[in-house]
Amino acid sequence: MRIRLWTRIGITLAVNLALLLGLVALFLIGQSRLGIEAIWFTPARERIRSLGSQVEMEFPDKSDAARTAMLAEMQKRYRVTLALYEDSGQLRAGPDLKAPEAVTRQIQRRAAPWPDLTSDGKTFAQPPRPEDRAMFLVKEENPSRYWVGVNTPILKAPGTRPVRHVLVVVTPSLLASSLFVDWSPWILGVSLALLVTIICWAPLVRRLTRSIEAMRIAAGQIAAGHFHVNVPVDGHDELGELGASIARMSLQLSQLVNGQTRFLADVAHELCAPLSRIQLSTAMLEENSTGNNVERVRRLERDVQYMAAMVGDLLSFTKGAAREPELAPVPLAELVKGVIEQENAPVHGFTSTVDSSLTVVADREYLQRAVGNVLRNAIRYAAYAGPIRILAERAGSLDSKSQVRLTIEDSGPGLPEKELEAVFAPFYRPDTSRAAELGGVGLGLAIVKSCIEICGGKVICRNRQPLGLAVEIYLQEA
Repeated sequence: MRIRLWTRIGITLAVNLALLLGLVALFLIGQSRLGIEAIWFTPARERIRSLGSQVEMEFPDKSDAARTAMLAEMQKRYRVTLALYEDSGQLRAGPDLKAPEAVTRQIQRRAAPWPDLTSDGKTFAQPPRPEDRAMFLVKEENPSRYWVGVNTPILKAPGTRPVRHVLVVVTPSLLASSLFVDWSPWILGVSLALLVTIICWAPLVRRLTRSIEAMRIAAGQIAAGHFHVNVPVDGHDELGELGASIARMSLQLSQLVNGQTRFLADVAHELCAPLSRIQLSTAMLEENSTGNNVERVRRLERDVQYMAAMVGDLLSFTKGAAREPELAPVPLAELVKGVIEQENAPVHGFTSTVDSSLTVVADREYLQRAVGNVLRNAIRYAAYAGPIRILAERAGSLDSKSQVRLTIEDSGPGLPEKELEAVFAPFYRPDTSRAAELGGVGLGLAIVKSCIEICGGKVICRNRQPLGLAVEIYLQEA
């Protein structure tokens, strides 16, 4: 499965942030004896003290039943358990939580008398000092619960001395309640960190991915034989130099291939005339030969014919880029029928199944040459091994365009899997099943590939089971 570069970068960024958060958490855990959850307790102090102030304001002149009902409403809001204890440790409101001994000691210690707020000891109009809002945190192991208490003085009547109470908050996790955790700063912090990272890295990453994608496309075009490519990679860094190098390489390959093609065309053209004279001379020599000389002349004639076929293949190969293609709708059944008749295929046990309604977009001359070469290969290598079939069918769509697949199957020995792509290279000859004594110079399928690509299609080879080779030609449906 292909994973795009942007996806890999996103995954790397997410892992990077997760590792940073993990390291921060480990550091904070190392600084806290109670663990990571206790870290949230520090910013929660003011919220818990505010809850204590709310209880202090709303609970005077209320019965214990009314106070329990009010605590129940607060419990629903904050998703915690609340209980109110008097300075003696007696439960005054809320459920009986059976506080552990450590919590009871903290309640009694926190409920110790505080200094009077006025000099005459009678008026308590001012609120308690912040230090009088002392808090405690106790972690119970079994069951796992956190007990948080805050001093909460409650007046029984105006002008009287407040009675010391402790509001106790119980929760299985300090992260489970909004009373302890306000996620907004954390979300904001992570978002800002992510935003700053993206702002800093996005231009560089975008340049990298765009440049790599442009060079990937250019390399693919060069590999397909299209050397006139544009590599839009600017700059004076390594990426710019690499793009310029690819452009220079493309130009040099184009010049090399074009020079080689012209050379082959010139050689083949120059060989045509002397080969024609040699063929004429061997024909005349055969007529005037007697005895053993007749067989010698015939062998010479076969060699000359082989050389003529080689020169013909060279000319066909070099003609592949000789002119611009004229793409037009081509009736596939009609073209295949003409090629079969041209190659005298019926005597070799051909069967053809091509729907007369199938029409492809192609250059008729190039397509006819390609199909003819495939048929000649099938006749040459597998005509006596079994039937040769031609069939065509619609093969789905590519880039929202319908395709037609033309398949030519033989029953010959096939090819080793590693050679199925190599057979389309010029002058390639298989070493095993399709031996040299059968003729050919390794240009037949190279010509097929060149002609089909000129028509805007593609061609592949695959082995049939148990024996045989199938050449599949894909073309756009008209």
